[in-house]
Amino acid sequence: MIKVYYLSNTNSGRTAMKWLENHNLQYVDRKITKKKPLDVHEIKKILALAENGFDDLINFRTKKFQALEIDENECSTEYLIEILIKNPSMIKLPIIIDEKKIVIGFNEREIRCFLTKEYRRTQLLDSGGYYLEE
Repeated sequence: MIKVYYLSNTNSGRTAMKWLENHNLQYVDRKITKKKPLDVHEIKKILALAENGFDDLINFRTKKFQALEIDENECSTEYLIEILIKNPSMIKLPIIIDEKKIVIGFNEREIRCFLTKEYRRTQLLDSGGYYLEE
């Protein structure tokens, strides 16, 4: 099952969910708030699929992160997880994830990985994207 993590005050999460709906993909949404932040288990699951670990997950340009004045390469995993739990606005969102795939941030080209191969093939053929040799 696809899960979408998002903040309510951003358009990208709503855009991702609308895209999934338009392509008839079932998903569960998970709104991240100060009162209901990501938990340790959720962050570890995301990190396990993220190609570049915390580099994919943390928005290092946020004022909150810069105010910490830390070198993320010198911090423990537990410390960085604790920071993300306390400061959900530092997380790059939306996060679209299933058992094997992850897309961080809404990118229409990347989110297509959640479509079945058959669906993608049919869409490309119907749109004239490529032709099969006979």
